Amino acid sequence: MTQPILDHESKVFNQAGAAETNLLKDYGLTGESHWLTFQGLQVRVLTVGEGKPVLIVPGNTGDPYPWIPLLDKLPGYKFYIMARPGGGLSDGFDHNQVDVHDFAIKLFTSVLDQLNLKRVPILSHSMGAHWSTWYALAHPERVTQVITTGNPGRILMEKTPGFLKAMALPGVSKVAGKIVVPKDADHALRNQKVMGTDPDAVARLPHSFAEATFAFDQLPNYSLSTISLLQAMNDPKKHNGITAEQLATMKVPMTLLWGSNDTFEKPALGEKIAQASPQGKLHEIQGAGHMPWIDRPEKVAGIILKQLEAVSD
Repeated sequence: MTQPILDHESKVFNQAGAAETNLLKDYGLTGESHWLTFQGLQVRVLTVGEGKPVLIVPGNTGDPYPWIPLLDKLPGYKFYIMARPGGGLSDGFDHNQVDVHDFAIKLFTSVLDQLNLKRVPILSHSMGAHWSTWYALAHPERVTQVITTGNPGRILMEKTPGFLKAMALPGVSKVAGKIVVPKDADHALRNQKVMGTDPDAVARLPHSFAEATFAFDQLPNYSLSTISLLQAMNDPKKHNGITAEQLATMKVPMTLLWGSNDTFEKPALGEKIAQASPQGKLHEIQGAGHMPWIDRPEKVAGIILKQLEAVSD
């Protein structure tokens, strides 16, 4: 397996790191990078805060920066934000080169072992929530609970949303790869509209959020990682979905936070997932999109804090 390695001395690498630091400062936060190794890849984990450990698994290719607007509202916890290979300054990643399920399980175990985290709650988003659910199903002894935000990947999803299906097509993927990369920071938040985020919520974000989005999307492997993830996860021959039968074996609590305006799937699917999981619970976030904490940060933070307090090791 030959994966694209990210040059840590490059201009785009340094620009992305600086943009993330500026965004952290705007929210009164500081972060520390931890560099781990897995299957020859450098995997970055960003830590923010102090207190009880929580593993955060971001969506899409794994950029930590979208979580920053929420973290200042979650005191008392130390967040380990795992940048999965493909994003967040970790090495690039072609998901079509691996069995994604097997890779995810081994990655999570390796990261937790290297961080000396025996058992943790997992807070996750979108495709990161799908991978986190895989891990909780495989290794419940390492996970106290799973809290998901937004439509969690392909859990119980019978049909792929049309625009995602089109992006994954071989004939379209090259063009799509160029389209998903913004031309400048002023256009970097256009995807928030696609995800159902309230325009007023987008307008309230500091400009450093747009600058971070632009900087991370400029990393050389962003398009490859994004498109190959869509292809690998939506290929019906690879059977990467999660079924109701699998969810029925979940041994840890699963809490879903789902925006009423999420454009990937509506909260009705979240109710089905919650009912399929023995300890499942759905919270619909009114007026929120696929990243519900961007729209309703206080509401989302309150639910997360309550759930983290309710379930301890």
